[in-house]
Amino acid sequence: ARAPPGSTSVRAAFVHVVGDLLQSVGVLVAATVIYFKPQCKIADPISTLLFSLLVLGSTAAILRDVFRVLMEAAPRGVEPGAVRAALLAVEGVRGAHDLHVWALAPGLPLVAAHVAVDAGADADAVLRAATTELRGRFGLASCTLQLEPYSDDMA
Repeated sequence: ARAPPGSTSVRAAFVHVVGDLLQSVGVLVAATVIYFKPQCKIADPISTLLFSLLVLGSTAAILRDVFRVLMEAAPRGVEPGAVRAALLAVEGVRGAHDLHVWALAPGLPLVAAHVAVDAGADADAVLRAATTELRGRFGLASCTLQLEPYSDDMA
């Protein structure tokens, strides 16, 4: 569900090169068909249409990933509700708010949140457990958690 690893620019360049290669093969095939069967001139526009659709489709995936980063949307595979549930499952955590999930680049998700902990909980242990759980489950590049004591008015 995550974007493929590597630089978005490198992915875009690779798609461009492969698209050019396929279009060249398409032109060669269409030219060969037209050379041997001149009445099949329709092969050229059909080839152009097919390879244009192929390039458009492959470019759309890269544009979608870039758009999600620019709009600071939650990255694919890291849903805020699931992050909140994972935090609440950590022993000593009573609440989580001001939860923010975004990505610096495709494949580099980040989380920041305020985490309310029980008064008797070991804050260092809670922080360690919550950070380990979130990084392990969601593959986060960065996890910033601000711990605060739980109070009844947070409910």
